[in-house]
Amino acid sequence: MKRIQIADFDRRMPSIELRETTHYYEAVFVPDYEEHYPSTQVRTIQLADICVNLIVMPEKTYLVSALFLKPVEVTDVVAWMRLYTISFAQADASGYYVEQADEILEIVLYQGNPIVIATRGDDRLYYETKGAIEVRRATNEGIGKKPLLYLNGEAWFGVPRLEFNPKQDELHVNGTFLFADYMDVYQGHVGFFRQGTPDLPIVLLVGQAIIEMELTENPDGSRILVIEQPYDEA
Repeated sequence: MKRIQIADFDRRMPSIELRETTHYYEAVFVPDYEEHYPSTQVRTIQLADICVNLIVMPEKTYLVSALFLKPVEVTDVVAWMRLYTISFAQADASGYYVEQADEILEIVLYQGNPIVIATRGDDRLYYETKGAIEVRRATNEGIGKKPLLYLNGEAWFGVPRLEFNPKQDELHVNGTFLFADYMDVYQGHVGFFRQGTPDLPIVLLVGQAIIEMELTENPDGSRILVIEQPYDEA
């Protein structure tokens, strides 16, 4: 494994080690974290165009590194780190915030904890987590593999749980209108469920083709989810 110091490319950057593997570069925020924690405690989460590694422990969860999937180059990673910052569940009495930021670009939740990407700046930005998607993924699933689905243009290697109000929300699956209370994973596939029968999905997407999802929110708070999955080629 090749090890690089980001500060060698840009002296304005903090001393962050960059590791090169076959499939990705890893920017390490907690040095030698894998020597102190079992691999079963590491969760890899997709966020925008990168992944982050979290250490999940009973008492607390920690952000330890960020993964940049190839074919990016070292210079691409350094440029990204210069422009953007990653924050995990930072909070004070006023709420969640990102330090030294200019604009918040992306928020997802993992076990209720917000993971945020923001542009770098000089301010402390406070934010709300309402409406953020809860990520549910298997450990290290998808690194170096094709995504299972795209949600609003972002690649996901697992299935995010999305909850719906059938009285106001609309779900369209390959042109068919669907009544469901929530979307979640079922045996590695995208399933749609009703609260009365949570053990068995009413619709299950089992094809091998990548699923395209577009989720929009209307001014009245209702949402529309449009899903398209091409038929597998014979």
